[in-house]
Amino acid sequence: MTGDGHSHFDHEESTSLTPIPDAHRRGLVAVAALAGLSFVTSTLALLYLTFKLVRWHIKTRRKSKAASNSLPGNPFLGDDFRIREPAKPQRKPQVNQFVILILNLLLADIHQAAAFLINAIWARYDIIDVDSPACFAQGWLVSTGDLASSCFITAISAHTYLAVVWDYKPPQWAVHTTMVGLWAFDYLFAILGPAITSNGIEHGAFYVRAAAWCWINIEYETYRLVFHYLFIFICFALTSLLYTLIFLSIRRRAPSPPNSHTHSHGHDKVFLLYPLIYVVCSAPLALGRILTMAGARVPILYFCAAGALIASNGWLDVLLWGVTRQRLLFGGEVDSEDNGLDTFTFMRTPRDRKYGNIVWVEGGAGRGGRSKEGSMESLRRGEREGGIQMDVVTSVVVEGRGVKDERGRYVGGG
Repeated sequence: MTGDGHSHFDHEESTSLTPIPDAHRRGLVAVAALAGLSFVTSTLALLYLTFKLVRWHIKTRRKSKAASNSLPGNPFLGDDFRIREPAKPQRKPQVNQFVILILNLLLADIHQAAAFLINAIWARYDIIDVDSPACFAQGWLVSTGDLASSCFITAISAHTYLAVVWDYKPPQWAVHTTMVGLWAFDYLFAILGPAITSNGIEHGAFYVRAAAWCWINIEYETYRLVFHYLFIFICFALTSLLYTLIFLSIRRRAPSPPNSHTHSHGHDKVFLLYPLIYVVCSAPLALGRILTMAGARVPILYFCAAGALIASNGWLDVLLWGVTRQRLLFGGEVDSEDNGLDTFTFMRTPRDRKYGNIVWVEGGAGRGGRSKEGSMESLRRGEREGGIQMDVVTSVVVEGRGVKDERGRYVGGG
C-alpha cells in the first residue's frame, strides 16, 4: 500500500482504470447483458428443480407415513396392537443422478454469471476500481465459477459415458461424494492463492484488474496456470474425449434398419454438440490469458468478445440440457431411475416423431449366411391425427424347409 492508502502495482494493466474507453465500456455492457441472461435463466432453472426436489421429498415422506399407518389392527387387542407381517425389503426412492449433476452445474453457472455481471458496475460508474470489494468479488467468482463449471460439465460427460456406453449406474453415495469433492476442490483452489500470498500484498493485491476486468494479478501467473487453467484444459480434453467415445459407440452398435430411410446417425451427432458448445464458449478466454502469460499483447476487445462467449455458458446450458434431456428435467418426477439413451430427446426415431420410437425386430441369417424374409406387419393408427405410430418389421428364418406360400405349403429351402 502507498502512503495515500492506495495499492502499489507493478503493471499498468493492474491499476484502476478511469475513464473506461468507449469500446472497452461497450464490451463490458455486452458481457454483462449476456451474464445477466445466464444468471436469470440458471437461477430460475435451479429454483424450479429445487421446488421439484422439495415436493418429491414431501410426497415420499407422506407415502412412507401412510404405509406405516395402514397395518391392520388386532380384533382382540384393539388398533393400538397392529399385526406386523415380516417386512419386505423395499428399495428406498432416490433422486435421479442426472438431476443432482445438473443442479450442481446450474449453481456453478450462477457463480460464473455473477462474476461477469459485475462488469455492469464498472460500466455504470465508468471505473474499474481495484481497491473496491467488487473487484475482489469478481476475481474470486471468476476463479470459482470457471473452474466449477468445467468440473461439473466433465462430471456429466463421465456419468453419461458410463450410462450410455457401459450401461452402468454409479452408487448414489459415489455421486454425492463426487459433487462434494468437486466443490471442495474448487473452493480450496480459490482460497489458496490469497492465503499463500497474503492477498497479494507484495504486488498490490491478489485480485486486481486483469486487462478487461478483475481477476488474478499478472504477477501471479503461476497461480493462474496451476490453480486454474491447467485443470480447465484437462476438462476440455476429457469432455471432448468422452463425448466422442459415446458418439462412436452409438454409431457402431446402432446400424440403420433394412429397407428404411430412417436412421440414427443424424441423431447421435448431437452428442458432439455438448463438448463443442463448452469448448467454443470457454476456450477463447483461456487462450487469451495463456497468450498474455506468454508475453503477447491481446486486445481488450478480444477479451470482451471471449467474455461474452463464456458469460453465455449459463443460458446455453439451460437451453441445451432443457431441450435434449427434457424428459428428466421438466417431465415426470425427479426419482426416475432411467439415465440411458432414452432420456435424450434427439435419440427418438424417426426424427419427426414426437412420442416414442420405432422398433425393428429382425431375425438372424440362416445357414451359409442366407436369410429368408417372412411376413411384415405395419400398424398405422391415428397417423393423420398426430397419434402414436408403431411399425413392427419381422424377419423369420426357416432352415431346411423353405418358406410357406399363401396356401401354407413350404417352397424353396435347402
